[in-house]
Amino acid sequence: MDLFDFDFSENSDGEKSKIILFDTETTGTNSDDQIIEIGAIVEDLDEAYEQYYELCATTNNKLIDVNAMAVHGIRNEELAGKQPFEQSDFYKRVQELNTPTNYLVAHNLPFDLARLEYYGFSAKCKLIDTLQCAKHLFELGEVLGEWDYALPNYKLQTFRYILFNKEQEDSIAKKYGVDIKAHNAIGDVVILKMFFDVLIERVQKQNPNFDKQDALNELVELSSKPVLVKTFNFGKYKGKLIKAVLEIDRGYLEWLYRDIKKKRDSGESIDENMYSTLKTVLEQR
Repeated sequence: MDLFDFDFSENSDGEKSKIILFDTETTGTNSDDQIIEIGAIVEDLDEAYEQYYELCATTNNKLIDVNAMAVHGIRNEELAGKQPFEQSDFYKRVQELNTPTNYLVAHNLPFDLARLEYYGFSAKCKLIDTLQCAKHLFELGEVLGEWDYALPNYKLQTFRYILFNKEQEDSIAKKYGVDIKAHNAIGDVVILKMFFDVLIERVQKQNPNFDKQDALNELVELSSKPVLVKTFNFGKYKGKLIKAVLEIDRGYLEWLYRDIKKKRDSGESIDENMYSTLKTVLEQR
């Protein structure tokens, strides 16, 4: 058989690739915080799907941080009698599907993946971060949707209200049998599914010869590829083009790059896109 005739959408047992779209709500945002709500849609390339929604108890008497509670609205008492996440149906299923044939998808995937890793999960799937993909495929300020809104940020809920109308939401909510509301794991996954389809369509529009498998693999590549940042969204030059700042205050960019690099070298979490941008800009001049 010619190599290019091989169907990479199937594993050695002939099972079709699956796309695991998921979202978590947690006790907080620290490295030791736990998953207390999981929502997921697992579909194949023909969009036959499985659906998961579970509240999960914490272990070691871990309480929900009040700031997290104010965002997702889950109270400690709602978790009474629930199984911990490591015993959830979804965790068992994602471990079964953790193979290079399948795709793991979330908006800001590094956060949700880190939460899975807390429970011992080690990803073997192809990884798609829809947040990073959005930064590649959409420009801030780009006019989108039927009401011609300029894109102000890359939050999932922002794309929800710009790209999708009430009728579209109601239709997909009916399909999956859920109520869609912000910061609810299953509701967010349904919006993630809608946005994921938009990303697939945008990649295929840019690459007319791509089928869905090709588009998926392009999203995998974009997820790991740094985005060159054009404009500062923080600090004394907020709103200014980075290239313009280079002309008037190169020393500031050099200082910022050294500071970020120091944190990166010490293992701290940093904005990899800003690091790559500063490195590229400073090396060019």
